[in-house]
Amino acid sequence: MSVHTARRLRLIGAGQVVLLVAAVFFAVTTLVGLRDVSSIVNQADRWLGNSFSIAAGGFCMLRAILVRGERLAWAVLGTGLLSYGAGSIYFTEIMNHADAPSPSPADIGWLVFYATTCISVILLLRGRVTRFHPSLWLDALVGGLGVAALASGLAAVVIGVDNPAGLSVLGLNIAYPLADLMLLVLVASAFGLRGWRPEKAWWLLGISLAGFAVADTIVTGAMAGGTYTPGGPVEALWALALVLPACAAWQRAPREMSDRVAGWEMLFIPFFFAVSALTLLVVGAFIRLPPLTVVLAAGTILSAIVRAGITFTEVRQLVDSKMQARTDELTGFANRRGFFELLSEEEARDCGATRFALLVLDLDRFKEINDSLGHQVGDDLLKLVGRRIETALRPTDLLARLGGDEFAVLLQDADATAARAVAERVLAALDGPFDVDGVSFHVDASIGVAVYPDHAVAGNVLLQRADIAMYAAKAARTRIEHYRPGADLHILDRLDVIETLRAGLGQDQLRLHYQMKVDLRTGICHAVEALVRWEHPTRGLLQPNEFLPMAEHTGLMRTLTLEVLGLALDQCRQWWDAGLKIGVAVNLSAPNLLDKGFPAEVRDLLTAKGVPPRALELEITETALMLDRIRTAAVLGSLREMGVRIAVDDYGTGYSSLAYLRELPVDVLKLDKSFVIHLDSDPLSAAIVQSTVGLAHSLALRIVAEGVETETAMGRLADYGCDFAQGFYLGAPQPADKLTPLLWHRNNRRAYSSSGEGGYPPSRLERVTAADLMADGAEPARAGHPWT
Repeated sequence: MSVHTARRLRLIGAGQVVLLVAAVFFAVTTLVGLRDVSSIVNQADRWLGNSFSIAAGGFCMLRAILVRGERLAWAVLGTGLLSYGAGSIYFTEIMNHADAPSPSPADIGWLVFYATTCISVILLLRGRVTRFHPSLWLDALVGGLGVAALASGLAAVVIGVDNPAGLSVLGLNIAYPLADLMLLVLVASAFGLRGWRPEKAWWLLGISLAGFAVADTIVTGAMAGGTYTPGGPVEALWALALVLPACAAWQRAPREMSDRVAGWEMLFIPFFFAVSALTLLVVGAFIRLPPLTVVLAAGTILSAIVRAGITFTEVRQLVDSKMQARTDELTGFANRRGFFELLSEEEARDCGATRFALLVLDLDRFKEINDSLGHQVGDDLLKLVGRRIETALRPTDLLARLGGDEFAVLLQDADATAARAVAERVLAALDGPFDVDGVSFHVDASIGVAVYPDHAVAGNVLLQRADIAMYAAKAARTRIEHYRPGADLHILDRLDVIETLRAGLGQDQLRLHYQMKVDLRTGICHAVEALVRWEHPTRGLLQPNEFLPMAEHTGLMRTLTLEVLGLALDQCRQWWDAGLKIGVAVNLSAPNLLDKGFPAEVRDLLTAKGVPPRALELEITETALMLDRIRTAAVLGSLREMGVRIAVDDYGTGYSSLAYLRELPVDVLKLDKSFVIHLDSDPLSAAIVQSTVGLAHSLALRIVAEGVETETAMGRLADYGCDFAQGFYLGAPQPADKLTPLLWHRNNRRAYSSSGEGGYPPSRLERVTAADLMADGAEPARAGHPWT
């Protein structure tokens, strides 16, 4: 604050003190009889009484000129006070020396004060609440018309309709206390809007208007009895009431605006005056009232009706807003807030005597669809999912979308058995494909179940435990799980793993182990599969099943896959530089298959690492392959065009068929180990393997058998014509530094044995031909291996 501003504020404060002291002195001397205002013989005395309103108006005007905030409100109030002073001067200087008609210019000046004060109060309210209702202006109109109607009606009742002169005089005098009442109600409403903790300015205005109301009521009563004479307590009240607005104008404005909107207290003004006007019209049926009274009363009622219409609209909007606040905009079901409210109601309905259950459902790999295909496709899919879930529920069940791809169901009067039955119906309803804009999706979900009061007696805790059970279903891939005590610790551990993995990606914490793929005709290893491990900062080396499912469900698989791909290509380049022409296979996740930019990322990595595309094979699961066949086919087609091989992993366990594979750019099938491990003992498994090999070859596809653990199984696969084998019989996954000597040994020994120079005869699987040893040392001439 500048020195000039501080000096100016001190001068204004001193002026306010002088004005207040003068008013108190004037009031005290008038009350004790030292000054007989009724005689008004001293011109100084007359001007002292009239100067209070002029001075107060001047202070309000200064406030409007010197301070930026709320200028209009204080300027309007200052205008009203100056008008009041002008009316007072006219009354004391002219009407006391000559007969003047009533109403007179003095009445006009005084009535202008009430009108401007009403406007000023509304403007001050407008600056102090965040959501000001324009209907307050209509409240002021209702109040003004009501005051006029009551004033004229009461005057007519007191002195009769046939005395128009007396009627106008008494009507004017009745209008003053009624106007004071209206202003008091308006200020009281402002108190309510400010949470009944108004600042000093409102207190000063309220006390000022209360003083006016008391003084005007005394004057009206005296005039009605014909006993009014100027002076006495009335003059003291007016003097004090006039100077208080000058003090109110210079109070510090609040820094924070109230969040409250006009409540029921704001309806008192239109309600009170509408009832009063209606009472006047009813009385008019028995007592003749002036036409002006009837017109004013009718105007009051019509204005109140309009105000009621606005109120109805606001209430309806409030109801709509309340409903929207509890409804999910996307699906139309309850949202998290609405669900919690209904859950609390259900919890309190019978105080623990009622059983109910909660289902929490989360879609698997939804984030991949949302990120890859766009939020519009994700939103449309969520709408379809919600409708499917609803069809599986009972009429009394409540479905809500808690956010994202998470839904919750409140099952009334349900135990664990009933809850599981509903959960199974929901999963069955979701099993069918979803068609979104011509694209077909398969959606899996995991459901957690918690029962009240078995698992919790508080609604929020019950929901939390149903959520824990849902994560347990995801981790175990069981689709449905009930809450089990102690699972909370597992969830905390899971969250810790997720956050640590998120922070560890890109920090050289991933490790790759490689498992050989052996050519069943030659016994030579042409390629390896890269299998990821994670070197956890505190827990050591973690296997894939300990973190990959969590990475998949938290949207980290895309980043993780790209990092694994980069590490595998680095190792592949090292082998090629050393003379081992070994291809490398890397598993893809669903987000990669739905990402049209993924082929460009692969091309950039191959270029950066200096690895030819034919040395890379990308493995995809059937589930990921069938997520969106059209988009997947486009991505795989781009990869295949650049020379990268495509393999279907775990074939036989998912949704695909050979007919679908014929439509997709696939080169290799990896037969799931569940068929291979029983090859020695189960004739049915043997038949499936043999027929699958034949059908795959008819489609020009190569077969890799996973899970080879015995020499007998390996021999049978060779007899069936299977191309490649992979399993613990041939070697467990190992780090590159341990696997590299084994690769040299296997490939060189097979080549040496086939030439007949070894110290042992070659076995059936070790016999090779010269054609198999052409070009690049151990690289066979036969086309069709994973990296040719």
